[in-house]
Amino acid sequence: CVLACIPMWLEGTTLLLEGIFRALNIVLHVIQIPVQAYQTLTAKPARERKRVVIVGASFAGLWCQRNLYKDFDVTVVDYKRYFEYTPGILRVFVELRHLPRITSALPKLSSKFVCGEAIGINANRRLLQVQTKSDGLQEISYDYLLIGTGSSYAGSIKPSRKEVTSSERLATWTSEFERLRRARTVLIIGGGPVGVELAGEILTKYPEKKVTITDRAEDLCEAFHPNTRSHIKRWLQKRRCNLVLGESIGGKYPDLAIDSKGCTLRSGRRLSADAVYRCMGFNPCAKWVANSLPKECVDSKGFLIVNDHLQLKGFANIFAMGDVMTHASNEIKLGHTAEVNAHLVVDNLQRLELKRPLLSYPYGVVGARCTPRVYCISLGKYDASLGFNWLIVNGPIAAIFKWLLEWTKVMACREAPIGVFFWAVADKMSNFIGKYLIKTQDS
Repeated sequence: CVLACIPMWLEGTTLLLEGIFRALNIVLHVIQIPVQAYQTLTAKPARERKRVVIVGASFAGLWCQRNLYKDFDVTVVDYKRYFEYTPGILRVFVELRHLPRITSALPKLSSKFVCGEAIGINANRRLLQVQTKSDGLQEISYDYLLIGTGSSYAGSIKPSRKEVTSSERLATWTSEFERLRRARTVLIIGGGPVGVELAGEILTKYPEKKVTITDRAEDLCEAFHPNTRSHIKRWLQKRRCNLVLGESIGGKYPDLAIDSKGCTLRSGRRLSADAVYRCMGFNPCAKWVANSLPKECVDSKGFLIVNDHLQLKGFANIFAMGDVMTHASNEIKLGHTAEVNAHLVVDNLQRLELKRPLLSYPYGVVGARCTPRVYCISLGKYDASLGFNWLIVNGPIAAIFKWLLEWTKVMACREAPIGVFFWAVADKMSNFIGKYLIKTQDS
C-alpha cells in the first residue's frame, strides 16, 4: 500500500514545489527590474567592451553567457536554436510530452546569437569561421574564444546537426517513442548511467517489456559509489531486467558486432531484441578545432588539451570547457563539472582584463584539489540514487532531487530569475559543503 502511494506522493510534491518556485520567480522578477535598469545605466559603452565568442550553447556555454554579457560583447554560436537538458532526455523515450519541459529557446536579448556550425579558427586574425544556412560562411571577430561544443553520442540521445529547430527534434523523438512502444524486447548496450537510466524509464512505463543490459564491465555504473551500484542492481533485478555483464562485444571498436536486431558477444553468444540502443562512450566535438590549430592542442582521442587555467595549449585567449576538453584532473564528465569549468573560465577571463594572476583548476573554483562529486542517476520517475562525494541517498527523495535539478536548470537556461538565483546559491553551497562538511577522499 505504501509503495503504491509513492508515485502519487511524488507527483503531488513536485507540483507543490513547482507552484512555490513559480511564485518566487514572479517576486524575483519584480525585484530584478530596478537592478537591471541600474546595470544598464552603469554598463560600459559598447565600443569599450571586449568581444567574447562562445561556441556551444549547453551547460558551460550558457553559464558563461549569463555571467559575461553585462561586461562584454557576447556572441553565442550553436548549430541548433534551442537548449536541451540532456540528463533528462531519456524520459522522452517513454513520455513524449516531457520534451518541451526540458528545452528552451537560446538567449537573444542579453547577447547575440548566431545559428550555424563552427568550422574553423584563424587564431592569428582572431576570427571564428561559422557556416550558416541563411548567410553562408561568416567570420566572427573575437578577443576571447570559449569552446564548449560538448560531445556526440550514438542514436538520438543528443541532437544531430540536422535537428536545428525544436520541431525537427520533436519529429525525431516522435519516431523514437513509437519504435520503443511497439517493441516487446529491448537490448541496451552499455551499463553506465545512460544505459541504466534508459532501462529505468522503460521498466517504469512498460513493466511488461523484456529488457537486457550488456556491458564488458563486471558491474553497472562501475565508476560510481558501491551503495549506488548495489541500489541500481537490486532495482533492476527486482523488475526482472536481464544483466549480461563481464562480456565484451565482438569486433573491434568502432566496428563492433552490433546491428539493428542485436549484438554478438566475443564468446559467440547472440543477444537479440526488437529495439537496440547503444549507450556507450562519446566523442568530443573538436574535429573542427583540430583542423585549424597545431596538433599539440588535441590529444590522441580528439579532446582539446588545456592547461591548469583551462586555456587551450599555446593560446592565452582561447579557453575550452566541458566534454570537449581534457585536463590533468581527469574528472568524470558531467553537466555539473562542465559548469564548474565555466566558473573558472569566467573568473580567468575577467582576471586577464584586470591583469591579475590566473586561477588554477579546480582549486581556484572549489578551494580543494578536486571538484565535489555530485550526481543523480534516475531509475524511472519515482526512484533514483543521489551522490555527493561519499554521501549516498537512494529512493524517492533522490527522485525529487533529480526533478529539482532538472526544473531549476532549465529555468536558469531560460534566464528565469528563480533558476539563475537557485544555481548561484547552489553552486556556492556545493563548493562549501564539499570543502568543509562532506569532503572527498582526496580533499
